[in-house]
Amino acid sequence: MEQWYLLKTVPGKEQRGADLIKRAVTPGLFKECRVLRKVKVFRSGGALHFPEEVLFPGYFFIRTACPKALEEELKRSGDFPQFPSVIPVEPADLAFLKDICGEELERPMGVTRLILDGDNRIIRADGILNRYLDRIVKLNLHRRFALVETALFGRIQPVLFGVTLEQDGRFCPVRTVRAG
Repeated sequence: MEQWYLLKTVPGKEQRGADLIKRAVTPGLFKECRVLRKVKVFRSGGALHFPEEVLFPGYFFIRTACPKALEEELKRSGDFPQFPSVIPVEPADLAFLKDICGEELERPMGVTRLILDGDNRIIRADGILNRYLDRIVKLNLHRRFALVETALFGRIQPVLFGVTLEQDGRFCPVRTVRAG
């Protein structure tokens, strides 16, 4: 049975590791290999920008029905010294990942539009963050992010969610730009 697994690599080299696996590993040993991404929000010169970046630096994900064979092939290859093991993604973790990145983990985690009251408390959240409002540990309106802590990968993991505000106008980036 196919399952998602986590592979650790050097932060900043996630896509390179995923591309290496797609090129060098026997195609039948895996079905999908993904670097999870998110849409980030930042302002520059008064304008909002929406680049994409890696959601979990130092990690990428692979779906396989043959984790032991995949791990053995990675260990035998001199091309993969940075991949010590293939770690199964727990069902609760996978549910969170599918919630924020789609059923096949194919979409970047989107941006949430916030409507605030006069004291900058959230009245409404239109987007993925709406399901995690009770887990926000930091809301930075100036830098347009919410920091959520959630149980993930066997520990409490901070996850940054991009946000826009009602006064920013309608969130509809014409295109996203991939960063680093």
